[in-house]
Amino acid sequence: MSSSTGGRRRAGSRRPSHVLLKVEAVVGVHQNRTTAVSVNRKGAPIEVSFLLKPPPQPSIVYVDSEDVNPFFSPLILCSVDDLLLLRVNIGSKNYHMSLEHHNDYYVYRAAAAAPALHRLESPPDPVFRGEDVGLLPRPDGRFTVAALMYIGRNDVYELQVYDSVTRTWTTRKVSVEPPQWDPLPERIPMYCDVLLRHHTSAVITIGGEGGTMAWVDLWRSILICDVLLPNPSLRGVPVPLPLTQMSLNDGLGVDLDFAGHSRGISFNRDKGCLMLVHVERNESPPLHVAIRGLHGQEKIKVLDWEVTTWSNTKLSDSLEDWHQERSVQASNITVKADVIERARLPCRPRNLSICQPTLSPNGEDDVVYLVARENYLHPNAWFLAVDMKNQGTLKHVAPIGIQAHSLYHRICSLSRISKYTNPKKRLNSSATDLGN
Repeated sequence: MSSSTGGRRRAGSRRPSHVLLKVEAVVGVHQNRTTAVSVNRKGAPIEVSFLLKPPPQPSIVYVDSEDVNPFFSPLILCSVDDLLLLRVNIGSKNYHMSLEHHNDYYVYRAAAAAPALHRLESPPDPVFRGEDVGLLPRPDGRFTVAALMYIGRNDVYELQVYDSVTRTWTTRKVSVEPPQWDPLPERIPMYCDVLLRHHTSAVITIGGEGGTMAWVDLWRSILICDVLLPNPSLRGVPVPLPLTQMSLNDGLGVDLDFAGHSRGISFNRDKGCLMLVHVERNESPPLHVAIRGLHGQEKIKVLDWEVTTWSNTKLSDSLEDWHQERSVQASNITVKADVIERARLPCRPRNLSICQPTLSPNGEDDVVYLVARENYLHPNAWFLAVDMKNQGTLKHVAPIGIQAHSLYHRICSLSRISKYTNPKKRLNSSATDLGN
């Protein structure tokens, strides 16, 4: 029987265009066709492998080396196309405070024939936050790593750039282009003072001849830089402000937590536009009213939630260039009758505590991935895949398992690296499928 016309495709036999990688890698051996080998700074071998699963199931990166510090999990900092940047701490196994000075950084390159693992020379800063650093693929197998560091000023930053050909870092000061640009209204609510300066919470790669990259504060602004130019500078693009949070508490606003819990951003290369997603939760009592601390947050009940997407094709300094694309209310989304039982969700989807929205690359299928919990700090978590078309459809649900709530970074990173792996490698599939 022809596999292309007469037979049903076996579950997991098709390579997905993207995966959801857990940011914390697992220390262990998982050798397969994705395995790449290098050496660490001490000359000891290190292996990196992938266990890839169709989204919304989480995919896992495995790191194997005798020198890995067990107190600090290897972290995925970013992933663009066939590249992934990984931080591995190789400090003493008897010393758990060695984070700053014993990090190795690796760029993994996926390939059907022979994946590769490239160890970077030590960067100027011993510790990159995943929110500060990005990857820029270049022709002929080259790549650039770039980090934008805050140095105490709102108009000048430090740009650190690694070139894979010269295997060296360069550091320079970059200024925000005049005229001085400010995305904020005249008055900032008292408890929203985090808006007073740019706090990078995501990095996206736009590409092009100048090597355009963007450092995004998801609450307020984007700093765009052509990192390959001889004399790069920064220009600002505003993002829609969190007006609901700014209006609460009798106009005093509320503390804004890590922006990645409520927002996500990507660049759609096919359409040449930025895509922004925002999650708004209707909670009782509201988070700012609930008793502070773990027990207070556990008392919060989610009544409903809403996902909204915007697009921006002009990348100018005007908020008017952002256009709302779709908005989906959880209470209105289509859910098959057996979804809760099959996915073993503890309650109706509308009553789950939702965070960390992630956009599909290039707007594929208009799907937004969400992390869901029974309540704000509950250890059990799931990935939901919501199709934003036609008032929304819950397409897939997949368990993450026990996953502590991360207060300051995302638990997953969307990656297209699966497109570049060996197509003969079958992918396991067990996600609850709620669509066609």
